[in-house]
Amino acid sequence: MKNTYFFSYEKDWRKAPLAFWVHVPIPGTDRLCSPPAPEEIPHKGYLFLHVEFEAHDFVFSSPAQLDHFIDVLASKPLPTSTQLSLRRGQPVGPNSHWLSRLPATVKSPRRREKLVDLLRAIRVDVVNESAGHVFQPKPFVRAT
Repeated sequence: MKNTYFFSYEKDWRKAPLAFWVHVPIPGTDRLCSPPAPEEIPHKGYLFLHVEFEAHDFVFSSPAQLDHFIDVLASKPLPTSTQLSLRRGQPVGPNSHWLSRLPATVKSPRRREKLVDLLRAIRVDVVNESAGHVFQPKPFVRAT
């Protein structure tokens, strides 16, 4: 099975599994987050990156989420969902954390390494640093 990635548009950027854990609201503001939340594309919605790895579909609504996912999976040893939940600064998780929902087959060191290598290669193709660290949509691509 080949690994692929593609883009879609969604109505709400918060639908991505990592959105809550990565984009923390700035106190005293209505919509500002750190790191900044993705911007809506007029008449389309929010751009989502889908990465298919083996039988799994990983979904990101911002490059910050992709970067966080890569950083966590590249960690040795893999942090616990409890440790990651505490970083959010709210009494949520660890069972609702994205890492606790990650399939066990992906958590093995060998598979994590393959996935991280794939994600890093895809990141080079899909993140436009010069345009403000945003996804740049490309057509359906087969990655090796």
